[in-house]
Amino acid sequence: MLTKINTKAIVCVLALLIHGTIFADEIPPIDCMIEPNLMVEVSSPVEGVLDTLTIDRSDEVKKGQVIATIKSDVEQVNVKISQERLKLSQVENKRAADLYRKKVITLTERDELENEMKLYELDLENAKANLALRQVRSPIDGVVVKRYFSQGEFVESRPIIKLAQLDPLKIEVISLVSNYGKIVKGMRARIVPEYGDYPELIADVVVVDKVIDAASGTFGVRLELSNKDHSIPSGLKCKVHFLPQEVAADKIQTLNESSASNSTLGVASVTDVDNESLSTAPSIHDDLMCSSIGPYKNQSELNTLIAELEPDINHTGLRTETEEKTTFLIVSNEYNTLQETRSAMQQMKADGVTDMAKMSKAGTYRIALGLYSQKSSAINRVNTLQNKGYQVQMKPKQRKINTYWADITYSPALEDTLTTLIPSAYKNSCKESIKLSLLNNE
Repeated sequence: MLTKINTKAIVCVLALLIHGTIFADEIPPIDCMIEPNLMVEVSSPVEGVLDTLTIDRSDEVKKGQVIATIKSDVEQVNVKISQERLKLSQVENKRAADLYRKKVITLTERDELENEMKLYELDLENAKANLALRQVRSPIDGVVVKRYFSQGEFVESRPIIKLAQLDPLKIEVISLVSNYGKIVKGMRARIVPEYGDYPELIADVVVVDKVIDAASGTFGVRLELSNKDHSIPSGLKCKVHFLPQEVAADKIQTLNESSASNSTLGVASVTDVDNESLSTAPSIHDDLMCSSIGPYKNQSELNTLIAELEPDINHTGLRTETEEKTTFLIVSNEYNTLQETRSAMQQMKADGVTDMAKMSKAGTYRIALGLYSQKSSAINRVNTLQNKGYQVQMKPKQRKINTYWADITYSPALEDTLTTLIPSAYKNSCKESIKLSLLNNE
């Protein structure tokens, strides 16, 4: 005879079984960088003096738009000469046709004039093509990143401007080989920029490398993110959260059947539990919605928000995530005395160097010249200072950064309130495992 058992225990067993099967392949968030889809340095096909440059940095351009012209006085004259020659030839050819009909000239003479007119047509096309070469057109829809020349400068083979295509944006990811086969072309992923308040950003996987880098045990993945209004800048660090693919209905049905089987679970079937107990137990298919709120850098700010929501939300779980980041400190060589240090700082200030601070340790002194989160920025700072003749060096510093999260469940009626109170960048869909944990720990 089957005995009654705790309904919540059965629900937990079923939840663990389904979670272990369906969500075993969840991919942890991976660091990423939002980049332009294309970077193009536009050059002139011919040498000459830059006559006009109609765009500046951050201007948007369209494909085919004339963005610069090379001085073309000679080419414009050549076009006019070719046009006049062609007009004269067309008149002579028309007259020759009348003379041939009157048998005044021979067929050969008429053909020679007709061929001459065709050559003048080709000359005109050639003159127009040479003139067109002096118009520099944008090869893409994009944004101007940098200007290398100004009006009046002599242009050779070097680029005139650099363009970036910002729609779509490209996101390059380096993933561990353990995720190979889990990340496939056509998957979707949620992109969370490090800074900024953006609506939920969903990108598509367009490239999955078929060659593994044996030395690092990694492979590359490329995603595309739509950015039609250019509201998302490139160059932002981000996290990519790969969304799990839909589980086939027959697989879920199989799980349900196996979870209801006594031989599989070794416990009483759910249907054998009295209806009254079952009706009051929480369900893994509960209608409650779940969100992970974060990352907040200030715990008190998150606590204030949760306190405001507390009367309306059903379950809350607070957690802290710690991430180790590398920053780069730029420092001078050591000085033996404070006077030497101050003198060096005065010299740097006279040379236009800013953002300095004095450092002292064990009786020696250094000048701190900036702390950078991006290595490329730190390298640029070092190169600038070294070009001015200063002996400086870059020192990596490891620091731990805490971010604070709250996992909450709530009724669908509260969705509009949460949208109003919580910036979209801080409101994330929580994992099913988090929702189950919140429900089962009430």
